[in-house]
Amino acid sequence: MKRSILGLVLSGGRSRRLGRDKAQLSFHDGAKQLDYMLSLLDTFCENLAISCRSSQIEDRASRFDAALIYDAEGIVGPVAGVLAGLKYAGGGAVLTVACDMPLLDPASLLKLLSLRNPEKLATCFIARDGKPEPMCAVYEAACLPALEEWVAKEDFSLRRFLEKSGVEGITLKESQLLASVNTFDDVEAVRKRLAR
Repeated sequence: MKRSILGLVLSGGRSRRLGRDKAQLSFHDGAKQLDYMLSLLDTFCENLAISCRSSQIEDRASRFDAALIYDAEGIVGPVAGVLAGLKYAGGGAVLTVACDMPLLDPASLLKLLSLRNPEKLATCFIARDGKPEPMCAVYEAACLPALEEWVAKEDFSLRRFLEKSGVEGITLKESQLLASVNTFDDVEAVRKRLAR
C-alpha cells in the first residue's frame, strides 16, 4: 500500500573515492542504480523525487515520474538533499534513501515504514556501529526547522543531528543491507553477493 509520503533518492554526491557517478552503476538486471532505488520507493510512496546538484540534472533521467530537486545551496553533504526534500514535500514527511545502497530491499523499507514514529523528528535504522543511519530514514515535517537550525551552526553531519534529536531507532538483522558502495572493491563485493 502506498503512503502519502515523499520518496526521495539522495544522489548529489561527488563520488570522489569511486571516481564515477554511483547513480549510473548497475547491479540489478541492467537497471541503473538510480532507477533501482526509485523502484523501491515507488512500492511505498505516492510521490517520488531525486535530489542532486544542479550540474547533475542531465544525468538524472529516469523511467519514473520523479521530480528533480536541487540540493540546498551552500550546504555540504547529504543534509543538503534532505533539506531540499523536506522543503519540496511542503509539510509532509520524506522517506530518504541514498542512491548507492544496492543491497537495500523492499522488506527493509517496509519495516522502517511500519515502525515509523511520527511523534519523533525522524525514524531510522541503527547502523553496525550503533549509531543512526541517516541515509535510509523517514524525516518528519517537524524535522525541517530543527535541521535548518542545525545547519545554521555549520554542522552538516546528519548522523550527529540524528544522535542529538532523540529519533526512533530500529534494528536491522542484516545491517549490511544498508551498505553503500564507495570503492571498486565495494562494487565487486556487492556484485558477488548478488550473484549468489
